Amino acid sequence: MVVIRRATQADITAIAAVGSSAWASNIFSFEPELPGMRMHVEKAFKEFAETSFATVLVAEVEQTVLGWGAREEDNDYISDLWVEPAVQGQGIGSSLLREMMVAIRQAGYLKARISTHARNTGAIRLYQRQGFNIVEQGPEWSTSLEREIDKVQMLAEFK
Repeated sequence: MVVIRRATQADITAIAAVGSSAWASNIFSFEPELPGMRMHVEKAFKEFAETSFATVLVAEVEQTVLGWGAREEDNDYISDLWVEPAVQGQGIGSSLLREMMVAIRQAGYLKARISTHARNTGAIRLYQRQGFNIVEQGPEWSTSLEREIDKVQMLAEFK
């Protein structure tokens, strides 16, 4: 059974590991891996986990963190959604996304926003199943890839 809960400081290592693993497994399926990129991303996830774990919801099964999502600014934007590659497609991402959307709605927002790489078809399908629609597509700077990439901006309006 998947348990969704607020992250604690004890989850920092797991948050960084799941984020790095999910990012690499996904992005390198359609983007080239440049020298040093993986190390740069692992460092970025570790720093994010250390400074922002309070904005994170984790999904765990049998007390093992298998996914997480964040709203860094605590507004209507879901900044992160990562699921361990070995368990993707098992409902963990959907559970996290639903919980974050409930929190956004309870905070009084009328919509939720999320974005992803335009070639990340798995994530786009997941977001669409949860009520998101693409509202914009175009070039955007990627800090992790250190270049412009094609991204989609997605929006879900609450009824």
